[in-house]
Amino acid sequence: MEQPPVTTRATTVTARGRDVSFSYQEDTGILVLNWEDSQDHVNDREVVGVIDDPRGKRGNEIQPQLILRVVTSQSSPEEPKKKLSFQSLPVTGLPLDYLNSHLLETVSEYLDVPPSADGSRNLHVIISVRSGLGEAQQFYDDVLSHALEAIDLNHETYNVHITTSENSITEITEKLLLPRANDGIPQTVLLLSGDGGIVDNVNSLFLSTRSEKYVKPTIGLISMGTGNALANSTGLNLDATRGLRCIFKGTPHPLPTFTAQFSPGSVLLTNEGRSTQPIPSSASGHTGIMHGVVVCSWALHASLVADSDTTAYRKFGSQRFQMAAKELMAPEDRSGPHVYNGKIMLYKSNSENEEYAQELPDTKSSYIVATLVSHLEANFTISPDSKPLDGQLRVLRFGDISVVDVMRLLGMAMQGGGHERDEMALYEPVTGLRIQMDEEDGRWRRVCVDGKIVRVAEGGWVEVRRDREEVVDLVA
Repeated sequence: MEQPPVTTRATTVTARGRDVSFSYQEDTGILVLNWEDSQDHVNDREVVGVIDDPRGKRGNEIQPQLILRVVTSQSSPEEPKKKLSFQSLPVTGLPLDYLNSHLLETVSEYLDVPPSADGSRNLHVIISVRSGLGEAQQFYDDVLSHALEAIDLNHETYNVHITTSENSITEITEKLLLPRANDGIPQTVLLLSGDGGIVDNVNSLFLSTRSEKYVKPTIGLISMGTGNALANSTGLNLDATRGLRCIFKGTPHPLPTFTAQFSPGSVLLTNEGRSTQPIPSSASGHTGIMHGVVVCSWALHASLVADSDTTAYRKFGSQRFQMAAKELMAPEDRSGPHVYNGKIMLYKSNSENEEYAQELPDTKSSYIVATLVSHLEANFTISPDSKPLDGQLRVLRFGDISVVDVMRLLGMAMQGGGHERDEMALYEPVTGLRIQMDEEDGRWRRVCVDGKIVRVAEGGWVEVRRDREEVVDLVA
């Protein structure tokens, strides 16, 4: 039976102070504004929200409102880089169904966080200037600062922190956020960063002593990274606002994390792999501990992340991962891809919720990840069964298979899934994972924890476990 066409409802409103013909096409999510001499289209994907105009109404006129939107523009055909800007569009007479979808009636509590007793602000903006393609500062200047001002949060209501080194977020967390959290003070951080900024924040909180009065900071993530796995897996990037709409309309949820513990002698690689430093110790004295929110991996995934983490590669954005993968899968010396050797132990729960260990019979792997998220990139569905913030650790592993099959399986992941059901893939929910490595060359003992690279000591191991508590809430 043929379905009736979606109707377009029209009415007369004002926009930018002028009479306008207004129509909202619900099937496409497009708001069309027709003036006598011009036209504008507002896509639902770019709308942050609709607020009542703070200037109020005059007499008996209709309450004027503002459509808050993030506009994408291109300076010239020769300049491929697109620029984002904020626009506040004054209108009157919006239909009820449009308002039901977009109206922001009040400012969320986590944005309207009160100052401390001494007057110090507890709303923070952290700008990670080196994340991804380096767009964070521009997004704050051209979008976020104006969006906050539109809901009456001016520069005097929050602190702005600009990163100056790879340790900046760790230092801000340890010196500012942690002491106040331990004093029971609610705090909100609007973090313009990729996954690495969240990881730095989480690790700093986990590795420090937390008091009985500890109150989890609330994180609002503006996705500025390369892969943006957390944002793509929690729905923050379903629209075109980089997560800004979610910050204005979302709800804080506990952020699940995992612990990766490394054998003695393992080191953190820095400075594009040219330098090393010890893995931090926890406040309780445990050594070789790192925490993550996205993925812990070995074999091909860890190697391609490590090899692509250079200034030369980063300019290509998320394409850098595919470029590094091709070099690993087809080395110039035509030796073929490396097959990684090590014993793998999976920890699982039975029907009575009792944990047991299962050692895999074969020791050769081409790809293995333990993850809490569904997507490693917008179009890379690594774990199709994962739901946003469900806290379930899952393992995906390919054994000693051909280059053609590895690329076939990863290609399926890039198309939304199906690889997890292939007979050449192991894909299961787990409570933990342990890898005992048997590799002489340190290049093949590299492990990735949310983009950070650890070189495991020769003959060493890494064990991954889901954390039993959360230290931050994420707005989603």
